[in-house]
Amino acid sequence: MCNLKKPLKKIFYFLLSPTFFLADCLKNKYVRTKIIKELNSRYLIISIISTALIWICQNVFGVNSLYEFLCPITVGLWSWFLISRANEIFYSFLKDAFDKMNRLPDKAIGLTFPDRISLSLYSYLELILNFAILFALTKVSLWKDCNAPTSITDAIYFSGVTITTTGYGDITPSNFYTQFPSIYEVFCGVILLVVCFAIYASRSQRST
Repeated sequence: MCNLKKPLKKIFYFLLSPTFFLADCLKNKYVRTKIIKELNSRYLIISIISTALIWICQNVFGVNSLYEFLCPITVGLWSWFLISRANEIFYSFLKDAFDKMNRLPDKAIGLTFPDRISLSLYSYLELILNFAILFALTKVSLWKDCNAPTSITDAIYFSGVTITTTGYGDITPSNFYTQFPSIYEVFCGVILLVVCFAIYASRSQRST
């Protein structure tokens, strides 16, 4: 029974975040600190490039709705990747914050506190862009009065006010498929800024 639980557990975690599994495999094979920094930077670059390409498609080639323009498989896989990165960021930083609270040694990873704060801020920006793309990939009917953030600029605006818990209410999700990502983005933002940033900053001051 125990032998069966391990593969099932791995499959479950893989479905939640394949990018986390990829990072975990690379960390075990190469220098952990280098892999963490490189993956964080590359994923942010991918998000920026993806956002720029969407803006070009919408403003130069006249693509209105990504959901209608792309095939359902592309929308599904892209959304899975975006949620996977959100899950990876959420879990990684939450676990690291608990490790710092428990005063576990940093030698295994080798990241300094400035490194961790930089990674937090980069991940925060990536989350804004990733959730913006995720919102832009949804159907118009999933939003109140069909006022959907179909353009990438509107999606970035909505993602930004959501993660900062501002919530002006001019764009409102009206379905579980848009409400849940909105709530989840708030949780990710809270973990990064309120929990991790506060813990990293306080521990950094104590160590000096």
